Amino acid sequence: MDSLQHALKEWAVAVRALERAETALVVRKGGIREKEFAVPQTRFLLLPGYEHQRPELLKEEYRGLMDGIPNLTDDGPLRFSSFAEVEGAYEISEAEELSALDPHHMWTPEYAESRFKWRPKKPLTVLVLRTYLLTETIELPYRDEYGGCKSWIELQEPVSVEGARAALSDEGFDRLVAPALGVLRSLEPASVGS
Repeated sequence: MDSLQHALKEWAVAVRALERAETALVVRKGGIREKEFAVPQTRFLLLPGYEHQRPELLKEEYRGLMDGIPNLTDDGPLRFSSFAEVEGAYEISEAEELSALDPHHMWTPEYAESRFKWRPKKPLTVLVLRTYLLTETIELPYRDEYGGCKSWIELQEPVSVEGARAALSDEGFDRLVAPALGVLRSLEPASVGS
């Protein structure tokens, strides 16, 4: 498959961290318009979002990633520079599980806890993502159906991912995710794919 049509909306700073191999984890609970967070595809584009990200919600060591991120709105052209493959998906249903994962993600404990407590009957989903960099940034026009507080969008036109390269070597990726996997493997797996 040399093109992708699904995209995950994620804070631009988180996309940057994934692209720079500073993290491989995304912690999600779904957008306001979604009853729950589901992962419909094993591979998807990463769509940077700008409007809700705030540096104080990131751990200190990740705040520098905000430098140079443009001050854009989410209703402008869509820009894609990477895609991700799901290497693992896990559900967090207990506060202790979230605490055990704290050293391995980029969010402050307070912000992670606030996401955990929102819609308390639904688990948090932790995605372990292998990120691939596109050969060039692809820009597509914004459409109204792409807007709103939702996690996933389906693009009207596919985006070529031919020639993309992994952000990290296999060995580097294994080293990056090994500490987190030590915690995650004890959790309930989340389903991936339709």
